[in-house]
Amino acid sequence: MSNKIIDEQRRARNEFIKLKQMQKGEISAESKSEEIVPITFKEKIQNYWYHFKWHTIISVFLVAVMTVLIAQCANREKQDMVVVFFAHSPVLDSQIEKVEKYIEQYATDIDGNGKVAVQVVNCSFNQKSGNRQYAQAVLQKVQAMIATEPKAILYIVDEKAEKYINTITENGVFESETKLLSEEFYSKCGGTEEYETLPEGLKIAYRKISDTTMEKNELAKKVHSAAKEVYNKIPTKKTVAN
Repeated sequence: MSNKIIDEQRRARNEFIKLKQMQKGEISAESKSEEIVPITFKEKIQNYWYHFKWHTIISVFLVAVMTVLIAQCANREKQDMVVVFFAHSPVLDSQIEKVEKYIEQYATDIDGNGKVAVQVVNCSFNQKSGNRQYAQAVLQKVQAMIATEPKAILYIVDEKAEKYINTITENGVFESETKLLSEEFYSKCGGTEEYETLPEGLKIAYRKISDTTMEKNELAKKVHSAAKEVYNKIPTKKTVAN
């Protein structure tokens, strides 16, 4: 039996009792009927659930969502530096994860949290696919990283990506020369399947921050120093002039 039916039955019973009392003269006919309220703890719970069920469910749901989001933010590993992987051939995210681990061998703990964490942003795309809209989105993403991301100092590029970056600003983007990555890089970050192979001729370089919007950014200065250290430590084949 629903709470509504129980309440109606209780109300009808009370009205009948009051009517009898008025007939006997025990109470005045002008007396206002008292509001019926739950008496027992169970009745109070039933009454609350009847009136505020959906409010309670929604509130609990929102609290649960906020708890998960806060926990994710608290547990999210802070990145010491961001590496832009820019190539005109597609690279799998699984390979990008290997590149992150590889570069972390030569990186330092910039934020002082006791861990070295490198994030590699996948800006690769298939230039032969004919999807100009997606290609344009990738190019805009690269430009945005250069303009606004103080942690994006180190770059891994193929030949076409290097040429494109050199056209973004009049004096060029890179401060260092680009160096070909070694066979060790390919053996540790590539795969055995054909679709897992990394683009040939990948190079590494770090960008300049002087005379740019990043020049006075303290975080960019720290990452620039750390990126230069990675650039000097990481095994390469030879120096290739821009």
